[in-house]
Amino acid sequence: MNDRTDQRVSISSADYHIWESYSLDSLPPLQQPLALPKAVVSWFVDQGVLKTGIDLFLSSEVPPGTGLGSSSAMAVALVHALSALTGRVVGPLELADLACLIEIHLLHMPIGKQDQYASAVGGLNTIEFTRQEVSVTPLSLSSHIVSSLNRRLLLFSTGQARNSADILEQQRTDTEKQPKTIDVLHRMKSLAVEMLQALLSDELDYFGELLDKGWQEKKSLSTKVSSQLIDQCYAAACQAGALGGKITGAGGGGFLLLYCPLRAQKEVRAALTQLGLREMMFDIDLTGTQIASSNWQGAAQLSRSLSTS
Repeated sequence: MNDRTDQRVSISSADYHIWESYSLDSLPPLQQPLALPKAVVSWFVDQGVLKTGIDLFLSSEVPPGTGLGSSSAMAVALVHALSALTGRVVGPLELADLACLIEIHLLHMPIGKQDQYASAVGGLNTIEFTRQEVSVTPLSLSSHIVSSLNRRLLLFSTGQARNSADILEQQRTDTEKQPKTIDVLHRMKSLAVEMLQALLSDELDYFGELLDKGWQEKKSLSTKVSSQLIDQCYAAACQAGALGGKITGAGGGGFLLLYCPLRAQKEVRAALTQLGLREMMFDIDLTGTQIASSNWQGAAQLSRSLSTS
């Protein structure tokens, strides 16, 4: 992000290969393309704190619509960056709350709040949601447990993108009309409590088994959560030695997360590679969103390239 000397906003997205520019005096409607950055900019303008133009360059290491929370992570990053630019000191919980406000209330996205809080706070936490508030409690885990868990989690791209809004809209409707859906959600919540205790007790393999139980419950929420390919890949991974897993996000595609003991990881990787899945390497982040000073000449050059293409 760069500030400008004029009153124009320039937004460039490397993921979507889109560039837009407009004046702060004539804000565009909050609609696609680039609805999220437009909404964040509009909120800061409405608060009276953004009074000069800016250049925004957006890029992600993961493709959009793959269930890794990239949209909410981007929302948190944009709120953090614009807060820093305008001199606002904002803590992680307020960052997450503002990102939720923009995504859920301004853009009317049918999503939850877990991704925003996970991105803003970082680390491993229990996050509890009530009608009144969201509370985040960091887990008191030794570095050995965190490292061991990290080495046993594998992430594979299914190569399938999906529209999470369709799945979440159906789930919301079913929650209001079908008691069975409420029962499933209560069982999933109970499993989350068991998984917490497994981590605190350093029972990582049991954590993996609970992950499988959670996935079976999640699949029962909607026929859109899984697919024939996902079921085939999950079965192959378990047959090769994985103890549990799930499709990240709402489901329907995206990434397959697996808990796999070290002794079985070679066989699991081979089985999923044969089915066409690609592994994405990752680590557990412990810090949450960060502001980094850098030389943005490369980003500015790409921004100019997008604007002339």
